[in-house]
Amino acid sequence: MIEHQQTASFRKWGSTLLLLAVQPFHVFCASDSTDSDKLLLAEQGRSIYRIVTAQNPSPSTRFAAEELQRFLKEISGAELSIVTDAVPPSNQDIMVGDSRHLRRVLPEFEVKAYGEEGYLLRVIDDYLIIAGGQPRGDLYGVYGFLQDHLGCRWFTPQISKIPGIDRLEIPRFDERDSPAFEYREVMLFDCWDTHWIARNRLSTSSRYTDPALGGTVRFVPGYFVHTFEKFLPPEKYFDEHPEYYSEVQGVRLRSPSQLCATNAAVAQIITERVCALFREHPGASVISISQNDGNKHFCQCENCAALDKKEGSHAAQVLFLVNRVAGAVEKEFPDRAIETLAYEWSQAAPRTMRPRDNVIVRLSTIRCSFSRPIRAERGRNRAFRDDLEAWSKVSRRLWIWNYNTYFSWYLIPFPDWRVLDDNLRFFKKNGVTGVLEQNNWHSVGSDLAPLKGYLLARLLWDPDFDRDRVINEFLQEVYGPAAPHVQAYLDLLSDKVEQETIDLGIYGSRTPKWLSGDVLEKADAIWQNAEAAVSRSTRNSRPRAGRAAQHRLCHH
Repeated sequence: MIEHQQTASFRKWGSTLLLLAVQPFHVFCASDSTDSDKLLLAEQGRSIYRIVTAQNPSPSTRFAAEELQRFLKEISGAELSIVTDAVPPSNQDIMVGDSRHLRRVLPEFEVKAYGEEGYLLRVIDDYLIIAGGQPRGDLYGVYGFLQDHLGCRWFTPQISKIPGIDRLEIPRFDERDSPAFEYREVMLFDCWDTHWIARNRLSTSSRYTDPALGGTVRFVPGYFVHTFEKFLPPEKYFDEHPEYYSEVQGVRLRSPSQLCATNAAVAQIITERVCALFREHPGASVISISQNDGNKHFCQCENCAALDKKEGSHAAQVLFLVNRVAGAVEKEFPDRAIETLAYEWSQAAPRTMRPRDNVIVRLSTIRCSFSRPIRAERGRNRAFRDDLEAWSKVSRRLWIWNYNTYFSWYLIPFPDWRVLDDNLRFFKKNGVTGVLEQNNWHSVGSDLAPLKGYLLARLLWDPDFDRDRVINEFLQEVYGPAAPHVQAYLDLLSDKVEQETIDLGIYGSRTPKWLSGDVLEKADAIWQNAEAAVSRSTRNSRPRAGRAAQHRLCHH
């Protein structure tokens, strides 16, 4: 990866590069605004504004105020104090979260109206209001304000853009925002940094549970996916109760196997275990009851087979079990959810069965082609499209497990850039409420991973955001003079799969069709030009390790 430091316009803050612009000299005065429709928050390193919270804010609201204080100082040089509504109100306050002072200015505000992550940004008189739902609305409101109104960017865990503004003024606005999906996960090693996740407004299930960072969509630990065997380990149950496990061609299988989903004892054991786990982990909101990975040994016993035949899908037996458990668990835990998979042999929706309201169905795109939009009615995407539309008609909460990498060899480029936004819009249109984007979560440095992670984070919040704008901004700020060459590399691979209609699946040869000899030669030349562009620049550069990795990659 080729990166650059702008020694004239960047200064270091920790491990993050912060952009600093030089502005004309002004003397700060609260009424010294050239435009009465604007709020002057700071000038020449000074401000008369305060940041106000309630007396006992939630950990995430308190942290939101601290983040706002921190970045406003980085931007303007002015350090605003943080006070609570125990102090008398002033005429110039930035109100973060619900408080008595906010209710005095905006009495109709209701926290619950914004869900868990929605927020309000509004200027009333000389007050700036940043407030939303709990647990993440206030925090995401601060990051939304910093990002959308002040130009802050958190590109990677190491590289950020924080503008330097001597005269910091904002227009009057009244905005409400909320994410497109309730669950937004980027499963990528390069981006598993807790602050990067929070600042890019993701609601991951894998990486952070710190209440100060807004918490997370928290699964019961160890029960995230592929859990049949965890609930009923064969070494504990099989010898005495082989009937708990899949019957395949008349034989009960110990391993690899699935469960006999219509067996009442299986449902009872899982129900008791789920309730015990929810009691043990009161902060967890979801648990997965889902098929084992890596085998297709779904149960063919008389009851399971009859149910599947009636419903026209092997998902019927899984949903029968999950609904049975979910109904029993709901009596004690009405606010918890049971998640299951529609994956491989269970992908197709049943004809008449419906998931209970406390059941989340997670549909997998594992057999799709990612060289063209999933919505395309052709090839192997057609089956997934039909299944998605069918599940969307019956599921109150439908999540997607999507893929962004080449599982046969993580270092091989995976040129799906041009379909990421289209696919997310298609998911949203069909009622999807959560998306996990699985990339290389084992190691650092694959396939321009930080760029893809940042792009996905922006699109998961708003699939209608301009994809090319996000990419161009990232390339300009992170790669500097090498940006046009990195863009040429992206276009080279994307054009290859598009123009030759190559199926871009997640499994296959280690010499895939999109890495033909001519592409490798062109890619190598592009990276040489990129390195040369950085070397000629007056900026300092750090290209060596990343360039070498890309060079080796192009020769595999």
